[in-house]
Amino acid sequence: MKENQNSEAYQDDVMPIALENRTLSGVSNFAIWFACNLVVTTMLTGMYMVPDLTFGTALKVVFIGSIIGVIPLALIGVMGTKTGLVTMVLSRAVFGEKGSLLPSSVNIFILVAWSWAQAGLGGLALNYAVNYYTGFSSPALFTIITEILVVVISLYAIKGIALYEKIAMILIIVITGSVIVKAFTSIGMDLILSVPSDNVSGLTAMAAFDIVVATALSWTPMAADYNRNCKTIKGAAIGCGAGWALGTTLSMGVGALMIGMILAGNMNLTYEPSQVFGEIGFGLAGSVVIFMSVIAANVMCVYSATMSFLNVYPKPGFKKTAIVIGVICVIGALFSGILDAFLSFVNIIGVLFMPIFSIMIADFFVIKKCKYNVEAIVNPQKYKDYRYNNGVNIISMIVFVISAVIAYYLSMIHTVAIGATLPTFFIAFFLYIIAMKLFGKK
Repeated sequence: MKENQNSEAYQDDVMPIALENRTLSGVSNFAIWFACNLVVTTMLTGMYMVPDLTFGTALKVVFIGSIIGVIPLALIGVMGTKTGLVTMVLSRAVFGEKGSLLPSSVNIFILVAWSWAQAGLGGLALNYAVNYYTGFSSPALFTIITEILVVVISLYAIKGIALYEKIAMILIIVITGSVIVKAFTSIGMDLILSVPSDNVSGLTAMAAFDIVVATALSWTPMAADYNRNCKTIKGAAIGCGAGWALGTTLSMGVGALMIGMILAGNMNLTYEPSQVFGEIGFGLAGSVVIFMSVIAANVMCVYSATMSFLNVYPKPGFKKTAIVIGVICVIGALFSGILDAFLSFVNIIGVLFMPIFSIMIADFFVIKKCKYNVEAIVNPQKYKDYRYNNGVNIISMIVFVISAVIAYYLSMIHTVAIGATLPTFFIAFFLYIIAMKLFGKK
């Protein structure tokens, strides 16, 4: 295993990273997680909350949801730092080597779908900017260009991603900060806060809370992928937790703010991000924000989807897999139409991901008491620690299915006032602990 831990190879395989080869400080980790949420899809989530909720209510929901949603993300990140392993390889210890195919497959599907949405939005933003200056318009062409750039950056792995995220973070903060200043000076926050709610799409505060937490869960599979590069547990937990929570609050908050500005200023209401920025006078600058933010988030999606695939089938290697996933993402962005059902897609993420990570957190922090045999995880053929029943932990599989069905029922069929996210998390968490105590091998 040691030959896979050298400073050149560790970045593009799923083997554990030795402490001396790690490159991320707490500040660098913060920059990655802060910048990745200053992204148009996160802004879009905030936009969709208004006018169903008032701007003030939306902001409270986003803040509370971010603080709660970041907890599982940070815990999975800590698992990555302690073991040096990517998220889906860690799932082998919980679901078994063959059982980890389930979370890996779910993760690949979700990340590729996210990339579809982001590449499409990036193409629209780039098309807006080029059309503004030249009159030329081809969203499909610019979507392809966007995804090619994403794949190129992804091929540089953690070092390339960390550098880009820092650059993107600075630029995006400047432009979003200008939007906030304009809200105060040109329209006035009193007027924006006074815009009444109008329950057009039926979105409640609790449903919005569920969506915010589900957004955190959509990033959770990536937590260990990046935090395994952190030099310290403190840098991993604080950098990831604070970076994600602050980035999400700012991004969703600005999204809700822009719709509030449009309503308060009697402008043309739209939810297409490039047009939203245009309505409030930031058309070209907004296109830059959208394009930069799409790249920032999308490189993380492609990188982590690649790692998930390598957990299942490592033979092709990092570069070939990343390129193939990039091609798939371009095709999906051109033909999927995922933005038409964006919020439903985010809800599906919660249904599929919440039980997986609740079970993983329960296993590592409660059942295994923060101790995994890393050698046994990466070399299951040599050890019996996580072999379970022919490579599958039947208990974790059953708990996942039961919890996912409950999540689907509570979120899609019979909604409850407190939402589906928290009940599902605790059901999966305690059900797994009880089942492992009663039926797990001693």
